[in-house]
Amino acid sequence: MVNATPDEGGLDLLVDTKNVASSVRYGAASAYSSVGSGSRQLQVEPTGSTTVLIDRTDSVSSGANLTLVSLNFSFNISSILLTDDNSAPTSGNFKLRIFNASPGMGPQDVYLVTFGTDINSVDPTFSSLGFGSAAAYSTLAAGDYEVFFTPPGQKFINLDSGKLTFSAGQIRTLLALNNPAGAFMSTLLADAN
Repeated sequence: MVNATPDEGGLDLLVDTKNVASSVRYGAASAYSSVGSGSRQLQVEPTGSTTVLIDRTDSVSSGANLTLVSLNFSFNISSILLTDDNSAPTSGNFKLRIFNASPGMGPQDVYLVTFGTDINSVDPTFSSLGFGSAAAYSTLAAGDYEVFFTPPGQKFINLDSGKLTFSAGQIRTLLALNNPAGAFMSTLLADAN
């Protein structure tokens, strides 16, 4: 589970009413939990509370890696269940998925570029990535990269990830989030390796 709800400092995940992840802080992910295949009830509660914020039932396939993401502020909370691809990237490469979890930014053009690239000289890697949407995994050579988020069709930078260093074999998800202190922030989650 990923806590992308800006006004919830900690969330718990329950599967079929059993707590499987506790105190997942904002912008963080829990470890994977093994659950049986079939229809599963997924519930999310604020840590220390029994108030259910998210209550959904999903079909879980055997061998699938899934991530439940809580989205938006708690008064208008929503969620999405992502299918993770934790298969090993090709030799010398890593895989990165980018997810727009910021309710404040709206749709964004996303530039995934080698570190130091001027985005004025390149086209976006993903155009108009909407709130609550994940881009397809990108497979790239290990090295230093940077991710920029801009309004669609513009070069004004709403969010700059800063320098990100990736090693061969890594699988990561980069989240764009609201920053509780104002503006926006990103966080890099380790999906595998």
